[in-house]
Amino acid sequence: MTETAQAEGAVDRGAATVVLGQQVKPGYGDEYQRWQNDVNASAARFAGFLGTQVTPPADDHGEWTIIYRFDSVQRLYEWLNSPARTELLERGTALFASPGSQQVMAGDSAEALVTVVVSHPVSPEYEKEFLDWQRRINGAAAKFPGFRGAELFRPVPGVQEEWTVVYRFASPKDLDRWLNSDVEKELIREADHFRASTTRKFDSSFGSWFSFGRAGAAEAAPPDWKTALSVLVALYPTVVVLSLIITRLWYAPFWNVLLLGNILSVSLLTWVVMPVVTRALRFWLTPAPDAPQPRTDVLGVVACAAFLIGIAGVFWLVTRVVWYLP
Repeated sequence: MTETAQAEGAVDRGAATVVLGQQVKPGYGDEYQRWQNDVNASAARFAGFLGTQVTPPADDHGEWTIIYRFDSVQRLYEWLNSPARTELLERGTALFASPGSQQVMAGDSAEALVTVVVSHPVSPEYEKEFLDWQRRINGAAAKFPGFRGAELFRPVPGVQEEWTVVYRFASPKDLDRWLNSDVEKELIREADHFRASTTRKFDSSFGSWFSFGRAGAAEAAPPDWKTALSVLVALYPTVVVLSLIITRLWYAPFWNVLLLGNILSVSLLTWVVMPVVTRALRFWLTPAPDAPQPRTDVLGVVACAAFLIGIAGVFWLVTRVVWYLP
């Protein structure tokens, strides 16, 4: 856990993140995405902008989650209260089903872990009680498997009026074990004066394979069908090459060969192949707000298909024409 004094110091020194939640009226999803692209492009033009991530809801009744990062609270504040953003919010009012939520965190904590962000409205007279309770709940969470730390952030006047707590765990299973535990539920029942107003959970199906956090870029998380096709582009040649090499060098039972192949392919994908593929397909995975559509999506699909067909042809030549291999 980061002590309160350390978190307060981070307000002046570290990066600042705002997590926005917005429920969109049914049937307005496409229009909202176009509006959100305009907001992202506007934010990217402001000094101190580091990046953004947009996560769509799981269903029509859920909330969109948008994360913006700036290099300081001051610059984040300048954007949040800018005339440009105010104008965009007014333009998008008709798209929203309900008022949105906002959580600001000051400090640089960009770890590739599963994260839950909890905000608490705390009256001044209950501040000491809240801090004591927060120390107890953090201590309890620290005893659970996979716990990787917690950070407490004070309200930022004019930007975020609630206390914000960030919990990090090694995996979704570890986080759910804590959130569904009797210990956590009992501690929450004690928080009558500062019951959590908002809780948000973040994780990524492919971990760091699709982590787009480049400074100065307004990038949303790619949709599942794009990530799946990108993984196929990387996986197919990796598995074929490794299988050919292993079977030629090591005469072992099939299950042993398969185990070694999987270990090597996952390692290569994570640290070598996927970073190259995601950089090459970045124009398609996270297109710029002004990228022509559907042209960009079609171009990306064609590029992936052409590569897969081409590499299959290369493998045929190598194994059937140049050498005759199984």
